[in-house]
Amino acid sequence: MTTKRIFNVGSILLMFVSFIFMVSCDKDDDTPNDPGDTVTLNMLDEQNGHTPLGESDVYINKANNFHTFRSLIADAGNAYGIGVKMSPKLDNLVREVAVTPGHIYQIFDPSTLYDFPSGVRAVQVGTAYYKTYVVSSITKDTELTGAVVKYVLAYPDAKGLPEMNSDYGIVYDVGDEIRIALPKGVEYFFDTSNAEYFTVSLIGNKLVVQLKVSSNDFYEIRGTYKINIRLGNVYSSVLFTVR
Repeated sequence: MTTKRIFNVGSILLMFVSFIFMVSCDKDDDTPNDPGDTVTLNMLDEQNGHTPLGESDVYINKANNFHTFRSLIADAGNAYGIGVKMSPKLDNLVREVAVTPGHIYQIFDPSTLYDFPSGVRAVQVGTAYYKTYVVSSITKDTELTGAVVKYVLAYPDAKGLPEMNSDYGIVYDVGDEIRIALPKGVEYFFDTSNAEYFTVSLIGNKLVVQLKVSSNDFYEIRGTYKINIRLGNVYSSVLFTVR
């Protein structure tokens, strides 16, 4: 009888320890690993050291806000850490936003963003933006003096779009055309004062550009042209030349 009782207590203890271990593992699994090039920074505010974030002009002002003059900032909300995967958040971009522990922020160079006629904003393929996670506040004598942050350079998923400024060839005469294979669901924008001399259309999964006149008759159309192409929240540009 005594032996059986000891065995039952031991089994219960073992089950309890196993449960604690499983809960611990589950919690760790919820926290993604930091990318290998993650930088941890004690980012002091403008009154206590004025530490910039990486090579950007983003700093923490005396109101405990991230502030920038040249960049644009998105507050992407709560996250488990810098390693969480997320796409660029391009709505409600601001130049000042509260520094909130546990939040992820994305910092963009405005020159890499483009607003399409549909009203959708997209970021250029192949260009980096800062992904920043606020670990905790820094205080001195109960006063906020900055924040511990982690940051890493992130790149948008190209989603099968061509590399930026890919050259697709040359057209000369009436009926000459360029065909560009693209993923499904793209939006394109051909912004040129010479648009009347071209036919641009999507046929299946190809963007087809056709010359309607001869460059021998219309010298003014000679040159290199660009078409911006968007899929979701990323875009690229393709080039062709009339010679």
